[in-house]
Amino acid sequence: MLSILGVTGLVAMAGYFAWANYSPVVSTDVGFRVISEWRTEVDFELSKPVDAAVVCSFEALDNSFGVVGWAEYEFGPSDTETNRYTINLNTYSMAVTGLVDECRLR
Repeated sequence: MLSILGVTGLVAMAGYFAWANYSPVVSTDVGFRVISEWRTEVDFELSKPVDAAVVCSFEALDNSFGVVGWAEYEFGPSDTETNRYTINLNTYSMAVTGLVDECRLR
C-alpha cells in the first residue's frame, strides 16, 4: 500500500512540474550578423498563440561571454503561430554573437 502511495505521489509531482514549466511561447535562434562594433542583428523564430503578445529579451556577447548589448522587444498578435524576425541590438563593444535570452507572455 505504501508503494502505491509513493508512486502516486511521484506521478502527481511529475505532472505538477510539467504543468508549471509549460509555456506556449518557444523561440529558436536562427542566426546573427555582427554589422559593426556598435550593432548586431539577431534572426530568430517565435512560436506563440496568434492572439498573444510576447516580450523577448536579446543579448549580444563578446568573446569572454560578457554582455555588450541588451534589448527587449514586444511582439503582438499575428496571423500565424510561427514567425521569423530580425532585430537590431546596439552594442558598446564588438560582439561575437547575438541570441534570444528569453521570451514570455505579456
